[in-house]
Amino acid sequence: MTNLKKARQKGKIDDFIKEHEADPEGDLDKLDEVIKHQDQGSGKATLPASSRGPSDD
Repeated sequence: MTNLKKARQKGKIDDFIKEHEADPEGDLDKLDEVIKHQDQGSGKATLPASSRGPSDD
């Protein structure tokens, strides 16, 4: 069975879709919960870019 990452790398998205057409539908509530949990659990804040000092050119 082809996974999505390999299908994208090989340009075979159509084959991936055909393989997975019969898959049962997912539970969107569970998916949303997982996505929210991953987002909150990262604990990493984005740091601002450092400023550049005056150029010596």
